[in-house]
Amino acid sequence: MHKNNVLILCATMQKGGAERVITLLLKKLADDQNIKVHFMMMEDGIEYDFPKSITPIILSNSKKSGIQKLLELPFVALKLKKYIKENSIDTVMSFLYRPNYINILAKVFGGNHKSIINIRSTTSRYKNEGFLGKINLFLINSLFDKSDLIISNSKGVDEDLKSLINITTNTKVIYNPVDIDYVNSKKGICEDLDFEFKENKKYIISVGRLIPLKRNIDLIKTFFELQKSDNSLELLFLGDGILKNDLIIECEKHNIKEKVHFLGNVKNPFYYLTKSDLFVLNSEIEGFPNVLVEAMACGIPVISSDCKSGPREILEDEKYGLLYPVGDMDTLKEKMKSYLYKNIDREEIRKKNLKRIEDFNIEKIMNEFKSVL
Repeated sequence: MHKNNVLILCATMQKGGAERVITLLLKKLADDQNIKVHFMMMEDGIEYDFPKSITPIILSNSKKSGIQKLLELPFVALKLKKYIKENSIDTVMSFLYRPNYINILAKVFGGNHKSIINIRSTTSRYKNEGFLGKINLFLINSLFDKSDLIISNSKGVDEDLKSLINITTNTKVIYNPVDIDYVNSKKGICEDLDFEFKENKKYIISVGRLIPLKRNIDLIKTFFELQKSDNSLELLFLGDGILKNDLIIECEKHNIKEKVHFLGNVKNPFYYLTKSDLFVLNSEIEGFPNVLVEAMACGIPVISSDCKSGPREILEDEKYGLLYPVGDMDTLKEKMKSYLYKNIDREEIRKKNLKRIEDFNIEKIMNEFKSVL
């Protein structure tokens, strides 16, 4: 019987939401006897575990500028087309914009494969990204409708794309999966920095890259205001990024450095989430924030910015958590106070959240991915 030859194409496997989804997908596909999985990365950099039966093909080991990455698109697409032909690839599923361009270009150049592309954030963000943003919008407008299927990770991402370009090809929304059993198995295990959680403290936690789009500074400023009247509050940041030093300086400026803890990238964020009292997401833009669902899986109350895509869908208009307008720190402060100080039924919140995340169960979501291959 002919096995379905599927190639998964991504840029790299460094820390990120899309990369975590790819890891889960690779594990699922590797277990399927009817599928032969090929895995191609555009650059080296692996920070996730995936099945030993899958050997990644790495196209480049060198660092490149944004312009270089765009200029090489047709050459990489020709390499991909050659690999598709030599290995009788039936389907190429790509994640994120550059791999998506290459997937479609390989088809345009004569590749005889089903081209499935995944978009993980709102396309309109490129409107604010200068010259490279304009080039990306041109490529999206020129290429995306030539794919066989466009998968978005939220309705908001899907609608945003369709508001910008005329799409006639098939589209589908498949939410990001959460491996609930895996999360549960990790909740009580400290695999990283053994941070001491104290009984007499309340811990607010943020998980994600320390970059401008995540608006970490909003949480620090709001925390500064809250801790003035509550000395038991502490703030944890899991993740790293270009703003780390700036954020530390901000904490020093407000004399709260002892209360704000930057723990860096950790293998097991679920331990810290489970031990915390409140999770806050401050992003300016998201596609489908995995970490919001994972925080819910850890049973703690969640607050998120009502950014363009993802959080409102996940929380179903505040049915499962609280939302505040992006950058509105006064509203954020009030929402945080309501969870920290009002007489809320935390056990009821935990039960409701665990029920909601069943909609993102890995088995359900992976079956949706497999159904389109």
